[in-house]
Amino acid sequence: MFQQLYEKLDDLFQKKENTKGSVYELFETIRQTMSNSLADHDALLNQVNALIDYCNEIILLYPFQDVPDCWRRMLIDAGLLRTMIQLEELKKEATESKVQSLIGDLDTCCVISGSPGRYWLASDLLDRAQAWLSQQRSIPPQTIPKRRLPAPEIRYPIERPERFPSFESFLTHCNQDRPTPFVLPAGLIDHWPACERWSSVDYLLTTAADRVIPVEIGRTYTDAGWRQEMMRFADFIDRYILQESDEVAYLAQHDLFYQIPRLASDMILPDYCHIEPNLNALYTHRPPEVIKNAWFGPKGTVSPLHHDPYHNLLVQVVGRKYLRLYDPDQTDKLYPCEGMMNNTSQVPIEQEVDPDQFPKFKEANYVECVLNEGEILYIPPKWWHFVKSLETSFNVSLWF
Repeated sequence: MFQQLYEKLDDLFQKKENTKGSVYELFETIRQTMSNSLADHDALLNQVNALIDYCNEIILLYPFQDVPDCWRRMLIDAGLLRTMIQLEELKKEATESKVQSLIGDLDTCCVISGSPGRYWLASDLLDRAQAWLSQQRSIPPQTIPKRRLPAPEIRYPIERPERFPSFESFLTHCNQDRPTPFVLPAGLIDHWPACERWSSVDYLLTTAADRVIPVEIGRTYTDAGWRQEMMRFADFIDRYILQESDEVAYLAQHDLFYQIPRLASDMILPDYCHIEPNLNALYTHRPPEVIKNAWFGPKGTVSPLHHDPYHNLLVQVVGRKYLRLYDPDQTDKLYPCEGMMNNTSQVPIEQEVDPDQFPKFKEANYVECVLNEGEILYIPPKWWHFVKSLETSFNVSLWF
């Protein structure tokens, strides 16, 4: 298998691209040196690691959405070149630690770069390497523990229609000048394999134990001590899902399904996601395709009061969450942050709110719900929402 993967990458890089520049020349020097049977692999690794570090430094100079494609492409290509060097060693001796290192290194490059032009190749490499590791292990069956927090009293409940809306009536609802949120009845995702699989620790570990994911550490992203760490999926599950930790960790708003397509195959997009609502003052543009993000964490994880630019179906696959929502017309009572975080409120809803600091907040009207397994909450664009996990929770947001 490692020989096949090496040959696939070698074939890719034999097709030279008409690119010039000192960075590309270094890339070519490393690639050509690899064909020498006497090449020093440690020296090659040092060179390609230096190239990757340089790409990372350049990328950090830009907001992510503004990173030039040439640097994202160079980063993923340098990551694949490092993978070739690692595969050369694996052809001689394959060990768990070496394969884990390959997955961790390539996954990090993929997450940072977005794998432009190399997505399916990188995914295949990572999937097959993970499958090889999983075959070396015996993972006992285990279900995600459901440690619970008490559900708050619901005083202003979100609408819960008894039946599923038709495709046409859902579109009509979304096309209102000010659509309102509602909870779809359970049953719409009963056919998703995820409903059974994502509560199984052994399934998640077999599928993705050694994949490297971005994890948020800290109570909320508005706290001063909040940070993000790249860690193995298995370490995240062991430290924060199977065990109780004083530190809060959250796999939040990450396109896990782009990174790990096997998990994407566990769900089927509801037809409702494929409508094309009219644009208006609150919904100014459509995403080019449905944006799918994963939210996975223990009880007590919090998303502070904020709003998003798209229509959203929030699908609760595992566990329960409490949500409180405010109409956009309540914005002046919610004290938005200034600058880049102006979609986030300054009001710490999960704490005692200081009436002197936020005097208008007590006048703000809201609706709320506990979202149970199998239910879906429709959140209109620009509706403010606060979210808290009441137990270990795995859900998906579908922006359209």
